This record gives sequence, structure tokens and C-alpha cells, in this order.
Amino acid sequence: MEMIVNFMLLAASGAATFYCFILSRKLEALKNTEKGLGATIATMSHTVDQARSTVTLAKESSAQSINELKPLIDETKDILPQLSEMIDVLSELAEIAIRDVNDASTAATASLDERLEKARDLQQRLDEQIDFFLEDGTDPDGPGTPANIPAQEDDNVAYLDDPAEEETPLRASSKVSTALMNARSSRKLKRLAG
Repeated sequence: MEMIVNFMLLAASGAATFYCFILSRKLEALKNTEKGLGATIATMSHTVDQARSTVTLAKESSAQSINELKPLIDETKDILPQLSEMIDVLSELAEIAIRDVNDASTAATASLDERLEKARDLQQRLDEQIDFFLEDGTDPDGPGTPANIPAQEDDNVAYLDDPAEEETPLRASSKVSTALMNARSSRKLKRLAG
């Protein structure tokens, strides 16, 4: 029995020796600065140093930015009431301008309507006079005057506005009579075609 106990003690001490050997190798691996826990600690220390330097630079940069922004903020606070006043003035000016434009537009529309009404009255009177001449049959140039009807393509009285020709009373009355004759002829043709 003693032998079994000794054998068991010998096996336990061998196992303890093997475990201590494995543990020693693991501790050596952890102490190694190239690999293991030492390398990790060195890397973390370097990272912490970099983070500290970055934080320091950020603090300096933010302090510099604060020093640059403080005068601008103070200047903005000083200018802000003036800007608010200018915005109010511009709003009032815009309202006045809109009111003036609306008034001018209303006045122009009224003036145009009045002029259009006058033009319609004149056109109606001219139409009545042309109808009178066409129905009466009297020649405005007098009896026996030949009716020279020039060939006009688009407008029967377009040549009346030609500024190149010298305007005389005789020529103007001749143009008006020619225009009346053209109108008379075109109405007769329309009546015949109708």
C-alpha cells in the first residue's frame, strides 16, 4: 500500500512539475515585449500618448477658434439691431412699391380702356362713313374720276404709312380716296360672292 501511495505522490509531483513548466512558458510569453501582453501594453501606451497629443491639439485649436469667434460674435450682436431695422425698412419699401405698382397698373388699365373706347367710337364712325360712301355711290374725288385700284397683297391701306413718300394734301386725299375705292370694291366682291 505504501508503494501505491508513493507511486501516487510521484505521479502528482510529476504532474505539478509539468504544470509549473507550462505555466512558466506562458508567463515568459506574456512578458515578451514583441508578442503577448507586453506588446499589447506597449501598443496601448503608445495609443494613449497619441490620444493625449490629439486632445491637446484639439484644445489648442478650439481655444484659438473661440478667440477668433468672440470678436465676430460681439460684432454680430452689435450689427443685429441695425439689420433688423433695415429688414423692417425694406419690408415697408416693398409694400409701398407693390402698392405703387398696383396703382400704376390700375391707372394704366383705366387709361387704356378709355383710349380703346375712343378708338372703337372712331372706328364705328369711320365704318359708318365708309358705309355711307359705299351705299350712296358718290365718288369722294368727284364725278368722272377714274378709280385706280392698285394691287395690294395684304393690307389695302398699308402704303398710307410709307414715310419715304413726301406727304402733300393732294396725295393724302388721293390715298384716302384710293383706300375708299379699294374698300368699296372688296365689299362689292364680298356681296357678289355671298
